[in-house]
Amino acid sequence: MSESFHTKYDKLLIVSLALNLILLASLGVVLAQHSALRTQLNEITESYQFLRKEMNMTQSQLAYYKTQAEHYSNLVRSGNATTGVTGRSTVHIVAVKMVQTGFQAVYEGVVMTAAIELKTGEGRILVNTQPRIGIDIQTSARTAALVTENLTGVALSKTDVILTIKASEDVDVVDGSSAGAAITVAMLAAVRGQGINTTVYMTGTINSDKTVGPVGGIVEKALAAAKNGASCFIVPKGQGMVIIYVPRETHWGPWVIITYDQQRMKLQDYLTQRSYSTKVLEVGKVEEAYGQFIA
Repeated sequence: MSESFHTKYDKLLIVSLALNLILLASLGVVLAQHSALRTQLNEITESYQFLRKEMNMTQSQLAYYKTQAEHYSNLVRSGNATTGVTGRSTVHIVAVKMVQTGFQAVYEGVVMTAAIELKTGEGRILVNTQPRIGIDIQTSARTAALVTENLTGVALSKTDVILTIKASEDVDVVDGSSAGAAITVAMLAAVRGQGINTTVYMTGTINSDKTVGPVGGIVEKALAAAKNGASCFIVPKGQGMVIIYVPRETHWGPWVIITYDQQRMKLQDYLTQRSYSTKVLEVGKVEEAYGQFIA
């Protein structure tokens, strides 16, 4: 009886060991297959990322070559001008200035005007500021002229463009390039002989592909425009959301410590909360903005 029990037990033990060996072998095969599949997946992922980078590079190169082609095409077209163009236009521009208050520097929006005058000449771009304004806007003005030629089909090689920036006081402007899109609008209006709605304000750089580029100081500029009676404030695409710094006081004994918390909100809501009816509009192309300015 005892031997029969031990015999059966030994047999069961052998069967169990055999099954375990089979399971271990199967598990080894599965793990090997999993490792192989994982390696293949990694290789496919790397290939996908490589191809995606190649595609992005190709798209960037195509965009670059397209911009270059348009640029040189416009240069050739500009050289074919036979007569000069005459015209005038004025637009409000907004920028940011730094104000020193004691030991603290704060930024404020400032409203100025940009007057465009077109005269028969030699294709020069002349920049004048009244009164003294620390602003570098020559590059923006040249890009504005290029975009104007592209959109209107009018060559300016026989036209002098006189750009006059006027402010109510001497001011050092922090970001002069942000007026590029508004200056382009004024230049387009001068060439086409169309009037501009002076209650429309805009901020944004101008690119040679006619896109409106991002800028800083959106909140300060919007407030300055709204205080000056703007009915519409145009911003670059994606900049309708802003970061607001909300002061928070912490009392520590006899001292008061002021810190600032970041709050993300719509620029439209920010102006509405301050009782301004100025409409905020995002644009990606200067042509979109131009439609809002035409009186």
